[in-house]
Amino acid sequence: MAHDKCPPNCPWDLEPGQQKSQQEEWTLVNGNEFVRFSKNKHDANWFNVNKNDEIFEQFLSYQARLTYQKLLDKGFTLQS
Repeated sequence: MAHDKCPPNCPWDLEPGQQKSQQEEWTLVNGNEFVRFSKNKHDANWFNVNKNDEIFEQFLSYQARLTYQKLLDKGFTLQS
């Protein structure tokens, strides 16, 4: 059984030298597709994930991390 891997850090992690952690949202792009991650303003344990402005979901923090890594594995890159 394969195990999903979590990234060592995500752009929203509060770590020394992490400059993107204070942003309100983070966007991964791959061609015409994009996925936006943002922290839920009412509960820090949840993330809002919006794909192509069509699909909106809410994930717990660890699920958001796994989704972030899966998208990186599929060729998505973090937009600056």
